[in-house]
Parts: sequence; structure tokens; C-alpha cells
Amino acid sequence: MDNDFVWDDDLYVSENPLVTHPNAHALLTTPVGGNYHPLTVASLALNYRISGLNTASYHWLNLLLHLANTGLVFLFIRQLSKGRLWTTVVTSLFFGVHPMHVESVAWIAERKDVLYAFFYLIGLIAYLWYVDRRQRPWLGVAVLAFVMSSASKPAAVVFPLALLAIDYIRKRPFKISVALEKVPFLAVSLVDGILTLSAQQGSGAITNLWNPFQKLLFATYGTVMYVAKLLVPVRLSAIYPYPSPRTGLGPEYYVAFAAASVLVPAILYLSRHNRSVQFGLAFYFINIILVLQLITVGGAVMADRYTYLAYIGLLFASAWWLDESPNPGRAGLRAKPVLAGIFLVLLPVSMLQTWKRADVWQNAGTLWSDTIQKHPGQCADAYVNRGNYYLRHGKRFEAALADFNQALALNSRTSGIWNCKGNALTELGRYDSALACYDRAIKLNPSWGEALNSRGAAKLRKGDAAGSVADFSRAIGLNATGRQAYANRAIAYIEMREYEGAISDCRRAVELDPKSPDTYIQFGTIGFAEEQLNRHRMAITDFDEAIRLSPPGEPRLGAYYLYRSYARSALGDRTGALNDAREAQRLGTMVEPAYIRQLGG
Repeated sequence: MDNDFVWDDDLYVSENPLVTHPNAHALLTTPVGGNYHPLTVASLALNYRISGLNTASYHWLNLLLHLANTGLVFLFIRQLSKGRLWTTVVTSLFFGVHPMHVESVAWIAERKDVLYAFFYLIGLIAYLWYVDRRQRPWLGVAVLAFVMSSASKPAAVVFPLALLAIDYIRKRPFKISVALEKVPFLAVSLVDGILTLSAQQGSGAITNLWNPFQKLLFATYGTVMYVAKLLVPVRLSAIYPYPSPRTGLGPEYYVAFAAASVLVPAILYLSRHNRSVQFGLAFYFINIILVLQLITVGGAVMADRYTYLAYIGLLFASAWWLDESPNPGRAGLRAKPVLAGIFLVLLPVSMLQTWKRADVWQNAGTLWSDTIQKHPGQCADAYVNRGNYYLRHGKRFEAALADFNQALALNSRTSGIWNCKGNALTELGRYDSALACYDRAIKLNPSWGEALNSRGAAKLRKGDAAGSVADFSRAIGLNATGRQAYANRAIAYIEMREYEGAISDCRRAVELDPKSPDTYIQFGTIGFAEEQLNRHRMAITDFDEAIRLSPPGEPRLGAYYLYRSYARSALGDRTGALNDAREAQRLGTMVEPAYIRQLGG
């Protein structure tokens, strides 16, 4: 539960105003990360309200939802199989502990997976109760659950197809009344699909680098590999990168296509008289079809998280087949020990693999090192993400620069990578080279405020305060709710002795995100500016806040005490000033002995 934020958790949580400052209208109208999922964002906002940026509550809620989903799978399969205990237990337990599901639970931003599955499963159970008990209120519950699932993740759009699969396994006749039942579900799917396509196109998530046959190869490769990783969950990775368009597809894609061409028809033929196995296979394909890259979305050919619901179908089909006996009596008795033996061997193996996989998600360093080890020289995003981890947490600036250079060798047309390289060079004090990288990033994406903010910070560190103010102001013009540009411009104003501007910008930064872990810095800056303007009482108030909010070991803390001492001395509070000066000394801040003597120390 002490795993860090990783990957795009900052986009979903720490840098997401919908989470830090939620309002109903924005939640319902604003996509995040190229997806429309207001209920997921609202749940993250609840976590933020409870614990701020402490990751424990986020992980606990993800885990609790996964445990609830495991229980719902048990209820669903028990109802679906009409009480088959072995089929129910095997399906639900393997769902709960399978290593391929670690990504959906350990990754905070994948709250959308466990939340949409929660409502999806409730909807399936409600629909089954409606079908089996003929109680119409359960149909309304299913519709409501589907709406909630769609508001959690767009992948729920296929829910009506899952209902058709239930109709098939229950041998419901195709009648007008049965078709009319699906109209509300189809209406929700239509709205969900329109919102999703709009969000994806707006984010540039949909790409068209591949021809239709190559996309078919991706689909068959994913189909085969997901089945393979269900049985042998090894070499799991946060990203399974596409092949390079320059080198083309490797032989594994053609082998997978050939295998699927033979195995899929064979399995369908062998299961032609078994509706339960057919249901399981259909459920798998229904819930995996949209992510088989027939429409290429994102930067990966497959992903562990895509199996979260789909594996229920394969697990159910496998468990049913193993549990089933063609004849009662001795043959049936033989089937049970076989199933029990397979279960007893595979369950602890899955649990061990899950434990190991969860440890990989400890932080961005462990996660992306694992990805790079499995796909060396293939995935620019992995190098960028690890480089950013080195930059922000380990202060391994040369290692970060090496990762960004490797990422640029794979993809030099992405402004974000140039910005990251500029950040590494800035930390190394190579400001001219850093500015050249920021210029390249801004040229590639002139409307990206973060690159302007980064270039402004480099100019400020180089000593060009006026130039930095120009960049910070442009960044604010592009994103008026970005607190960091205000905080940075305030520092530049301090350098230029424009104290009123510094105070205004710091107050705006605090207003935009009062829970930011850097808020104490803004209060300290305000206090310094107020002291320079001889507004001593106001300075003391702001230094009080800076001291109260400063984390243990903060190197600026001694300076805050010293400047509060100056303000107290100016107001005639010699005792308070002396106490603050001595505390500043204790914290390692240089205090002139003459000043201590002046206060009577």
C-alpha cells in the first residue's frame, strides 16, 4: 500500500484540477487523458479529499474494489452455472489472484478498470436475475448499473453484447419483446461511443500508421498472447510496444495469425454442442474486441489491464470444461481430482507471480526498468518515464539525460521528450543546451505551456529574470489554472524586486491549489516580499504559515525563522526575534553574531 504514484497518475490526480478542485459541471463535461469517465474522476477526487497526495487511500480503494469484484464474479458465475461449485470457485479465485490483473489494481489511474468492472458485474447479475426470475425491476437495476459502468470507463460500451450472450446460454427465444429489452442499453452504448470517440480524437490517441492487414495481425497476435498469458503469465510488462514502422512486423505476428487461423475454428467446432463453453469464449471476445488494435489506439499492441473482465469468459469456459463429465458416476468422480490437482498447482503459482508483479509497481524506477529490461531499445515512453523518475526522485541527472537521449533516438518528433531533455540539462547547469531543447519543444508544439514554463525556469536560473517572466506569462496565457507558472513568475519578480507582482502571483498559486505540497514555499515568498515592503505584521503571518506547512528537514525553514525574526525585531518584539534567530541558527542558517547581540543574546 506504500507504492508511489506512477505513469500518468499525476495527470489523473496531482495535476488534475477536476480532482484537486472538483465541480459537478466540469466533471461531467471534461475528458481526462483522452477518456470520458466522470465517475472514476469523482472517486479520485474523494480520495484526494480524504488523504491529499498520500497514495495509501487510493491503493486501498482500488484493492477493496478488486476484492468486491472477485465476490461479484463468484455470485455471477454461481448464478450463471446454476450452482456449479467447482466452476464458480475456480473462476472467481483465479480472477482474484491472476498476475495479469495486477496492473488494474496497483496502478492508481486504472481506478477506471476496477470501478467499471464493479458496476458491469452488478449489471450482469441483475440481468441474470431478471432472466431467471422474470422480475422486471432487475432490468432497471441492470440499466442503471450499465450507466454507472459507462461513466467509469468507456470499455463498458460492449455490455449489450454480453447480455445477448446471456440470452444465448439461457436459450431465450429471439422475440420482439426480448429485442425491445435491449433498447435502453443500446441508447446508453450509443451515447458512450460518441463521447469516447470525441475524447479520443481530441487527444490524438487514435493513430493510423498501419494498414488493415497489419491491424488484423495485431488483433490475432493479441488474441493468442492474452490466452497464452492466462496459462503462462511470464514476461508481463507495463508496455508491449508496437513494432517499428521502419522494420515492419516480426515473425511472431505471422505465427500468431497462423495459430489463430487453426485454433479458433477448431475450438469453435469442438464446443459446438456446449453452450456454456461457447458463452465463455463469446464473453472473452466481446470484452477484448475493442482493444485488439483493429483501431490502433495508444502506444502499445496489448496491455495486461485489457484482460480484467475478458478473462472471466476464458476462466469460466476452462473451469466448466474441466468440471464437466459426459456421464455421471465414475467418470464424474475422475474429473474432480483432475480439476483439484490443476487448481492446487496453478493457484499458488499465480499468487506468487502476482506478489512479484505487484512489487514491480512500487515506483516509476522499478516499473520502467522492468519494461526496458524486457523490451530494450523499443519503447520511447519507458525511457522517458524512467528518466523523469531519475530527474525528480533520485537526482541522477546524467542517467536521466541518457534515458532521454535514448527516447529521442526512437522518437524525435515528440515535444515532451525534448522538454524532458531540457529539464535534465538545466539540472546539470548546461543552460544554453537546455534552452535549445526547449526551443525545439516549443517549435514542435507552440501552444504547450509546460515547455514555456520549463524554458522560463532555465532562463531564471541562468540569470535572465526578464526573459523568464515573458515565458511564464505566455504559459499563464495558455493555461490560466496552471499554478507552477504563477509560482515561478513570483520568484522572477522577487529577483527583479517587483514585490507586489510576486505577492499577487503567489497568492494566485495558493488559491489554485491550496493542498499543493509546495504551498509553504509560496507563503515564504509572500513573507519575504511583505518584509521588503516593510509590511512586517503581514510578513509575520505569512512566515507563520510557511513554518507550519514546511516538511521536516526543509532547507528553507531556517531562512523563514530568520526573516520572521527581522519582522519581529522591526516591530519591537526583541524576545520573539531572538527566539527565532536562535532557531534559525539551530537549523543551520547563518545568522550574524552582531544581530544576536543587538537582540540581547
